[in-house]
Amino acid sequence: MRSFNKFTILTAPLAVALATAACGGDIVHGTGAPFSETWQADQGKSMATLEARLRCSKAPAAASVAVGVGDNALYGVALPSGQRWTHQGGADTLPVVAGELVVASNAGTLFGLDAKSGKQLWSVPIDNRKLRGAADDGEVTVAVVAGEAPGKSRFVAVTRSGEVVRSIDSTVDLGFPAAKSGIGFIPWNNQYVSAVDLKTGDEVARLLLREIASQARNFNGDLWFGEQGLVRFDDKIRLATTNQATRVGLPKRQLPGKPVWLGSGNQLWPVNASARLKIRLSATPTAAPAAGADAHFTNHAYLASYFRVVLGLSDQDGSVRFVKPLGGDALGMSSGQRGFAICDASGKVSLVSEKGGDAGSADLGARLTACAVDVSALSLDETTPAAPLAEQIGQALGDLTPDMAVAQKLLVDELTQLDSPLVTKILIDLTSSTKIPPDLRAAARKLIATRRSGKEYMLAALQRHYDYVSDVLLPPPLGPLADALAAMNEVSATPLLARHLNDPANEMADVERAAIALGKLATPAEYEDLRTFFALYRATADEPSLVNAVVAIGGALLRVGGAQGKTVVERAAQDPLTQVDVKRGLSALLTPENAAPSSAAASGSATSRPGAVVAVPNAPAAPKASNVAQNAERP
Repeated sequence: MRSFNKFTILTAPLAVALATAACGGDIVHGTGAPFSETWQADQGKSMATLEARLRCSKAPAAASVAVGVGDNALYGVALPSGQRWTHQGGADTLPVVAGELVVASNAGTLFGLDAKSGKQLWSVPIDNRKLRGAADDGEVTVAVVAGEAPGKSRFVAVTRSGEVVRSIDSTVDLGFPAAKSGIGFIPWNNQYVSAVDLKTGDEVARLLLREIASQARNFNGDLWFGEQGLVRFDDKIRLATTNQATRVGLPKRQLPGKPVWLGSGNQLWPVNASARLKIRLSATPTAAPAAGADAHFTNHAYLASYFRVVLGLSDQDGSVRFVKPLGGDALGMSSGQRGFAICDASGKVSLVSEKGGDAGSADLGARLTACAVDVSALSLDETTPAAPLAEQIGQALGDLTPDMAVAQKLLVDELTQLDSPLVTKILIDLTSSTKIPPDLRAAARKLIATRRSGKEYMLAALQRHYDYVSDVLLPPPLGPLADALAAMNEVSATPLLARHLNDPANEMADVERAAIALGKLATPAEYEDLRTFFALYRATADEPSLVNAVVAIGGALLRVGGAQGKTVVERAAQDPLTQVDVKRGLSALLTPENAAPSSAAASGSATSRPGAVVAVPNAPAAPKASNVAQNAERP
């Protein structure tokens, strides 16, 4: 592909030499000026030759540090529990942890700080450009700076003394760079990575990738190129032109806010209140642990942030492994060799084990608008094990506010995939939470009706009634609980369901479902509660739900009330004061095919008292609402 660019190489006294002798392969010869449009594709040979030469050396791993941007200052802390520092002046784009340095830009100046102490090491002018990306090889820091408009990128290399040994301007957008042993690796045009000798300014190798390439990254000493997926700079790099190099990528799954991993290396990350910094992915690729094995991600997991909640997700299928609610919006994340770090707007850095447990914390000492954190070389030890995933999700749902509805929905979806009785309790709690949007409370109600475990939580919920004095402002989700308990044939629920029949705080649609459940589950012990409800509403039922409930309780009275129950229903069916639709439903219950055989009513003294069971093999169950409605429509 032709690329049209102009570039200028500004030389300076050269103080950089290649850090290592060749490990193997031929001496690298220059391929021409950087980013030249006349370059001829070489099927990865030049980059493979360079890789063989540099193989014995290793790029320095990033310092374990968090750096926050606050009010006109940078705040840093060494991790896991090191020195805290402050640098006055702030930054206009997200700082970058580059080796043992923190690199940032502000007001037309690029500067480097010691990552552990915050001491400024150097500062150079960049003509009103801003930092796009940076790296360090242990002696020289490389950076790409750019203006707000596309193009006008500049690649610079700066020594520890602040000497600019290489500066290359280009109208082609240059991406996030990397560095190793005196070589700068610069992605450009979304498909090339050029390797530039910082001593001579020559392009000594170039790689054409078959996927988007705007990032060159150093993860714990290994270089990786790409954007949505990354290929490793190793002995297979020559095969990148045919998509056979060592590659890693995250699984695709729907997440709140559609976060991206690295994002385009051609863009700036300005320090502002934008959601871009708060909705992101974080992962650290790692080399294969054994010969022939595939590369993967540390912890076999990655992080996804959505404002005040962070998810730990499997790198195989994207399933949720842990949930971490935060005290402020997530601004920066990093995956370590073992464990994770999360920096939020409150200035807290939460350290998390690979399983989601507590691994410590640090505090930057100020509220932040942006944060860069890197623990890619760190292994964190768990201090407190993680709670069960259902409990984690429940806590997060309890902490999140209604403006986090998208995240809440995802968490509820994940919750229902877990086989734990605790899920039932959490769903019940959601139905009465004022932090949950109405549509999500409705969804939780529907899910409760499908539950077949967590009986103890269902029964405990039914013991709760509306009580303003006791600050019980919402009744339990009676209808869904009744559906679930009926499906579970849970007879122990019948006293609780029966008492809710006559509680005016319950919605009539819920009362209908409880009545239908009692039609199936009720025992003689509930006779009086059933008869009271029946007597109160058989003449005053003024809506379909109440009609269905009364008829369902009529069926229960026939089943458990013996002769007295049958008499109550028969008289109601004949009473002109009984509501017409109720009368039709009761008459249907008393038809010969539904009514109990007369011999059963006549035999046995068990029917001589209220609540006695009539041994009727074909006793009717509670009528379905649809059947009652059909009966009501008959002339």
